[in-house]
Amino acid sequence: MKKTIKELADELGVSKDKVKYQARKLPSKLTTKISGVTYLNKEAIAIIKKNIVGSYTQVKNDVLPTDSLVKQLEKSSELLSEKDKQIEKLQDSQKMFQKLLDQQQILTLQANKKIEQLEIQLSTEEIPTDSPSKKSDADVASEKSKGFFSRLFTK
Repeated sequence: MKKTIKELADELGVSKDKVKYQARKLPSKLTTKISGVTYLNKEAIAIIKKNIVGSYTQVKNDVLPTDSLVKQLEKSSELLSEKDKQIEKLQDSQKMFQKLLDQQQILTLQANKKIEQLEIQLSTEEIPTDSPSKKSDADVASEKSKGFFSRLFTK
């Protein structure tokens, strides 16, 4: 039973060019050309199938994941889970720092309010006029009449 290059390519699920390439490598007695169409006999079909199917199984075996790829995937997933844990810890610490910052701001606000209240209270209180810290007018006048050094060294 003879087949054309196109029929064999469709059967194998590959391009016509791939089958043509394989057919050119075969001896001419395995192929016949009738009115511009190349026909392959049973031997040629078997050889081409063996070459094409063999190369595809080899490629498919190379594509399949090997143990090293599986190990890499496992290691990558472990690293990813470790990174997730680190991210979670960082988010927790960020929340804690935000809470501490809020508390600090509240304490600062309370301290400022307390200072304002004390300043208001201090300004509204009457300072007694006969306090010992104020000198009488006579004492001030007598100090002005004294010399510089006598004022400096007298107690």
